[in-house]
Amino acid sequence: MSSEDIGVILKDQQNYMIMGNINTGKSSIFNRICGQKVKEANYPGTSVAINVGKYQSKSEYYGLIDTPGSNTIYGENEDELISKQILLDGNINGILFVADAKNLKRSLALYLHYTEFELPMLFDINMMDEAIIKNIDINTEKLAKVLDIDITTSVAIEGNGIESIKKKLSKIKKSEFKIQYPEFLENYINIANQISGNIKVSRGVLFSLLTDDPLAKKYAKEKFGKTLFSQIEKLVEQTKTKASKRMDTLLLDIYIDEAERIYQQAVWVGEVKNIPLAEKIGIWSRNISTGIPIAILIVIFMYYFVGKFGAEFLVGIFEGYIFGETIIPWVEKMSNTLGFDILTRALTGEFGLVSVGLALSLGLVMPVLLTFYFFFGLLENSGYLPRLAILLNNVFNKMGMSGKGVIPIIMGFSCITIAVLTTRVLDTKKEKNIATFLLILGIPCAPLFSVMFIILADMPIWNTFFIFGFLFLQITIIGSITNKIFKGRKPDFIMEVPPLRIPKLKGITINSFRRTYMFLNEAIPVFLIASFIVFVLDEIGGITVIENFTKPILSGFVGLPKESVNVFLMSILRREAGIALLSEFIEKGMFNHVQILVNLLLITFLIPCINAILVIVKERGMAMALAICGFVLVYGTLIGAFVNSSLLFLNGLGII
Repeated sequence: MSSEDIGVILKDQQNYMIMGNINTGKSSIFNRICGQKVKEANYPGTSVAINVGKYQSKSEYYGLIDTPGSNTIYGENEDELISKQILLDGNINGILFVADAKNLKRSLALYLHYTEFELPMLFDINMMDEAIIKNIDINTEKLAKVLDIDITTSVAIEGNGIESIKKKLSKIKKSEFKIQYPEFLENYINIANQISGNIKVSRGVLFSLLTDDPLAKKYAKEKFGKTLFSQIEKLVEQTKTKASKRMDTLLLDIYIDEAERIYQQAVWVGEVKNIPLAEKIGIWSRNISTGIPIAILIVIFMYYFVGKFGAEFLVGIFEGYIFGETIIPWVEKMSNTLGFDILTRALTGEFGLVSVGLALSLGLVMPVLLTFYFFFGLLENSGYLPRLAILLNNVFNKMGMSGKGVIPIIMGFSCITIAVLTTRVLDTKKEKNIATFLLILGIPCAPLFSVMFIILADMPIWNTFFIFGFLFLQITIIGSITNKIFKGRKPDFIMEVPPLRIPKLKGITINSFRRTYMFLNEAIPVFLIASFIVFVLDEIGGITVIENFTKPILSGFVGLPKESVNVFLMSILRREAGIALLSEFIEKGMFNHVQILVNLLLITFLIPCINAILVIVKERGMAMALAICGFVLVYGTLIGAFVNSSLLFLNGLGII
């Protein structure tokens, strides 16, 4: 897909946008309708790219925009703001609203949000096959009559119903359906319309002004002008004083109640006598009494699959046999025949391109990373992660986030850089700042996590519990502190919970290899560059200079050997490169077990990798990036010294 400005793509045709909750099949419908005529469009003023396509119906061409899923028009996360911005820009001629047949009540509540923007709409009920399985009978004729709108049904993943959608999209009309609001809100709308006179804005914009929506304010200012907008603002403040609760909560409650009323008229749900085992497990996984044991079992399974199978068996083959016994000796032999000692050291020495750069990335990191991505794919594909979010909602509330915070945190175990971008799904700026802080401070990314397993696999089991227990405790404490530091409202928690299903192993396997390939494509050059930089520094005596400069802090205060300098230098470029080098030093007996633990902790949160820092600057701003990096540098040094002293003390007592 090529990337273009959205304004160019939307010119000279009727344009429709696809709206709906998360995981309702919007993208499947979009891809079915548009086929190959799809472009990625950069939305002005944001970092969000959305898919825009064209399709033909009879002799006419139409534009279609695939917007991110949302749960409300009053959210603050970037995906929801983008959808509203597209609505307000005026290039849209209608909306294709995609509902989830098995969660129709929730879809109706969101649909009612969008009716107030007074655009023509088509209502499609997708995933009808799943509704049948759950014995849900939807009277589409009754529903169409109540909503005064055309309704289509589909099973997008199989292509059913797509042609009907295409035919009806070009004929959609505005609905005359009206929601009954409290009297003070109806009065607000009437007075606002009187003030604006001939300048018309939708009820959706006027209601959004009541929620202090910045996009609605900007739109209304431009539309009304300074004088009229000042009068509207006064009316907004007067109206807000008459509400018994926060305006966005009040409006959401109205839509939910109205959705319930409509749902009862058009939907019949029969009894499902035999609850499938998958659904039972799904229920157990989000209840405290059963969910925590399930989560612990998953962690134990991950330890054996990634830590034992990946970190011991596969690494033994790739690093031990392929590189250690075959490739490195052969390269060393070939380079020795040339008679240049420096070439041999550059290729197979302590910081050689082959012995470190390639051996660590391909022999050490790659096999463990592959098993980690496969395991993570099982969790993603099964539908378990949303249930984990529900299970941990109360914990995340204490850290200033909703259960949705588990998504970027879990993603952090895959890649910190991607996880920082994933914080866009969170609703408030406060949540995004806290999540970014925690990601940098205490989440080991997949490559780092993988090599940690290799190191810990050769140590007593209490070391593993100590490292991950310490990181968990740290995240909990720092999260609670940052909850008090960062100001903002308490987030709401609304999340789609897809059916728990048996993972598709073929797709997960292919995706695991694809993710691993993408990582290696980016990481191998960095590993080679990092190895060469450290090699050159070692050859010219630069390592000794840095060791002497950092000795008072690193050795004197924290208590680590001078070789840790090399580990941290590599970590600046890639954290997994640093920990992989640590693994090499451990094999040579250069670190005791206390120093190993301290190094593992410091690599995790002392120095973020360059990519993560750049993304934080882009997403959170330079000031926040400097604040986070400055804090973790000081904090990491202090914690390293504390942990080292504590473990040495316990070791002296014979406790560890």
